Amino acid sequence: MSPSKTGYLLILASAVMWSFGGILVKTLTQTYGVDPRAVACLRSTVAGLVLSWALPRLKHAPRWRVVGAGISYTLVVFGFVVSTSGTTAANAIFLQYAYPLFVAVGAVLIFSEPLGRRTLLALVIGMSGIATILICSWTPGQREGVAYGFMSAFAFAAFTLLQRSMRDGHPIAMSSFHNLMAAALILPFAWGRFQISFPALLIVAVMGTFQLGIPYVLFIWGLKTVPTTDAALLTLVEPVLNPVWVWLFIGETPHPSTIVGGALILLALLTRFLGVRRVRQVKEMPKEPDAEEKCHDGESPVHQQP
Repeated sequence: MSPSKTGYLLILASAVMWSFGGILVKTLTQTYGVDPRAVACLRSTVAGLVLSWALPRLKHAPRWRVVGAGISYTLVVFGFVVSTSGTTAANAIFLQYAYPLFVAVGAVLIFSEPLGRRTLLALVIGMSGIATILICSWTPGQREGVAYGFMSAFAFAAFTLLQRSMRDGHPIAMSSFHNLMAAALILPFAWGRFQISFPALLIVAVMGTFQLGIPYVLFIWGLKTVPTTDAALLTLVEPVLNPVWVWLFIGETPHPSTIVGGALILLALLTRFLGVRRVRQVKEMPKEPDAEEKCHDGESPVHQQP
């Protein structure tokens, strides 16, 4: 198998493994009664320890930006777990996956990147999807979960922009540091809430290892041979599968407004990334030799009618 095909499979595998986050959080909080703050703390602890072998490679990374990214990452993982616990898994994952739209705005404001028509259209569609979820799900029972999901998306955008600004630093080492930092920052909020049974502890270990730690490594390896745009499209498997697993195993059915809003967010991301992919493919197409070059090669030029 070619390195490129292997890279695509690695990224697809990472997205599928990430998609089990919703069902695992729901199982821990609803079946075993574990507090979501404890879940977020323990999950990051396990993931950080799994990847800790790479920590010595962190020494060349810009210190303060790594810390800033760590704070943003803490808000991402904390917000996602609390959001998944406080509202439907579909609401939580679709709101979080709106982050590329906020990244596009941040890239314009911070890196002075041009805001093209396709990006602007994607922003309008995506914000419509977010508004649909927020307005229709802003009920007393789900308000906190939706708010945390929205916060997670903003934090993920900040994390992405900070990561993009760093050229030095081993990505797996930074992931280990960010997860350990998240565990340390969440600990005060989770203190006294670690009443957890042994089976639940095993599920947390699975989350930190197979749902968070290992998929991140696979994703980084895949990015070595897969263009960023293609990788972004492949990871859209996660928000599609996440609510499916929760529906199949727990029976949680998303509200129709969540399906509509989620579909608009996915449409916005496809509008944004598929356009970029087509432009890149056109740029990479080999140029046809002109008539004069063909004549030099012994071929007769083809004359076209005016």
